[in-house]
Amino acid sequence: MEKTVWFFEEVDLYEILCPYKYSDHLKAHPLSCYNKTDFLFMEGDLVREIFLVAEGRVKVGFYDNEGNEQVICFLGRGEILGEMALFGTQRHKEFAQAVTDRTMICKLRVEKAQELVRDYVPFSLTLTKRIGERMQKFERRLQILLFKDARQRLVEFLKDLCHDIGTPYRTGVKITLDITQSDIAALIGTSRKTVSLLFTDLEEAGLVKFFGRKEIYVADVGKLV
Repeated sequence: MEKTVWFFEEVDLYEILCPYKYSDHLKAHPLSCYNKTDFLFMEGDLVREIFLVAEGRVKVGFYDNEGNEQVICFLGRGEILGEMALFGTQRHKEFAQAVTDRTMICKLRVEKAQELVRDYVPFSLTLTKRIGERMQKFERRLQILLFKDARQRLVEFLKDLCHDIGTPYRTGVKITLDITQSDIAALIGTSRKTVSLLFTDLEEAGLVKFFGRKEIYVADVGKLV
């Protein structure tokens, strides 16, 4: 399957950062805890820190001219936010909001991150590669939003979830969601009501099955169309 676009790849930066420098940083700067709906930063805030997600999930988005929330992506463990400060960006162009309780964040001052980029090559190379991959993923997402209908967009989203966070179950894959149908609707460019109706259609067709509100079972990903 093609690389995900709805959820970024969870490349664990903890394994890339220099263990000595990272451990030393944590002694002076313990992890910050955010609960669901807490904002890490808002659009227009000065970029003073780089954020590394330790646990939980963070929503990144912006508000359009009408004040509607537009979700760009969700980031999980090992993902980094605010890295464009290393290339001269002074203010955040999006907001970042915790979507799970006890979302743990490691904060690196921009100056500290610049030191890592300068002195630790694996971190620098990974950061550069990540930015390039994100650009490619946004291009694919734009193509999906422009040329596929709502059902196809939801199917593509589910396929990516199966690939990224799905676990083998019976003959298929089980997905445990930590986002709402409203969040899914924002990601695929439709309404929550439409997402609910499409999920009902997929379930009636035997393509998916819900276990409670948070788990989805896909019996055969190849038949998910």
